[in-house]
Amino acid sequence: MDFCPVFLPKGAIKLKMERGFRGKLEDYANISQPIQVRISTVGNAVYDTCCFGVDAQDKLSDDRYMIFYNQPASPAKEIEYSQNNDTYTLRLASLPQNVQKLVFTVSIDGNGTMGDIQNHSINIMQNGNSILELSLSGKDFSTEKAIIGIEIYRKGVWRVSVVARGFNGGLDALLKSYGGEIAGESAPQNNPPVNNEEQFKNKIMGKISLSKDKVNLEKHVVSLSKCVVDLSKKSGVDLGNTRAKVVVALDFSGSMRSLYKNGTVQKTINKLVPLGLTFDDNGAIDMFLFHDSFIKLDDLDLSNYENYVNYINNSGYKMGGTNYAPVLCAIIEGYEQHTGGFFSETKKISPIVDNGDPTFILFITDGANADRGATNRIIKKCSDMNVFIQFIGIGNYNFDYLEKLDDMKGRARDNTGFSKMSSLENVSDNELYTDVLEQFSKWLKGLQ
Repeated sequence: MDFCPVFLPKGAIKLKMERGFRGKLEDYANISQPIQVRISTVGNAVYDTCCFGVDAQDKLSDDRYMIFYNQPASPAKEIEYSQNNDTYTLRLASLPQNVQKLVFTVSIDGNGTMGDIQNHSINIMQNGNSILELSLSGKDFSTEKAIIGIEIYRKGVWRVSVVARGFNGGLDALLKSYGGEIAGESAPQNNPPVNNEEQFKNKIMGKISLSKDKVNLEKHVVSLSKCVVDLSKKSGVDLGNTRAKVVVALDFSGSMRSLYKNGTVQKTINKLVPLGLTFDDNGAIDMFLFHDSFIKLDDLDLSNYENYVNYINNSGYKMGGTNYAPVLCAIIEGYEQHTGGFFSETKKISPIVDNGDPTFILFITDGANADRGATNRIIKKCSDMNVFIQFIGIGNYNFDYLEKLDDMKGRARDNTGFSKMSSLENVSDNELYTDVLEQFSKWLKGLQ
């Protein structure tokens, strides 16, 4: 669920962020007003900060949005840098659409490593108040020469994410990693197709920093790597370099109770995490529970996947029947969120589906829906939109409705897939990844 501190004035809240934190920036600040990001690094070296304004492919497609000591402002001063206090002033509402993300980094100019620093802090401020704060030390790093600290990015609304990851290289290497060009060098080439399983595995495992997560997820990443490479060759779509917003809609009807209790759902969630690392720009998956209605949960990512079912069980959401349309409409069209209490209010939540990266919905259910007419309408409505829905039917139920989706008339293009798994608990990684990605790759092929 999204927890919004609506009972206190904007700008009066100071929240300590940790590695893996994600949140909507509008929950803490007024997006229409300037916001400041102040960066401080204490150590025995010279430290250079930088803000990279990158596009939907994480590339610096316009080098005027690399803001640092040698270029202290963007073209229309949407981003301004003050070297006196290492502070960036952001006017997010004025940024052009091609700038989808702001990445804040610090790098060492000369000798030294980030493992030697005493402290690295980032404060997000507005009207003189520190509203979000991150604090790290040398214990969080090793021999790295740079830190990728936080990202402020568009995903329906402006959001903030704590990366807090070391980077093996200085400012020039960071620039290259975002597709920028160092003066005097030729422009970098586009990402080459991923056609090697080991190459892809290393790419995904490189996004995982904690050793326990590497142990827990490596077997899933290995299976996904084989699947991605095989399907890329088969379909002609470079899945390894594809960007997509991954969304999971997870059945929470009464018949699913045993699967939540016996660990099957948790095991499946573990298998889904590498999909977020592969496709989503921030390595996270938007999570929804549904029965007759729906609820939006915290994004699934490396910081919370291990105990995600416990989080679901403690959410207070009760099991119910089975309707598909409400949750699909929320993802595709947006929805209203009502906050309780004395100062109750209604917020309009923007849809996940937009004209940026395609949205890839994994819809997991163990039963038939009672709202076929409404589901037909939303599937037809979004058939010319930037979204693909992969339905996964689990158990021995006769999914006659989902099995006939390919025959649905009145769509601009086929925007759904269906796979049936008799046992979610016993399905292999290879079967799961192949089933969910094969029809998605065909849909992507149709966009080329």
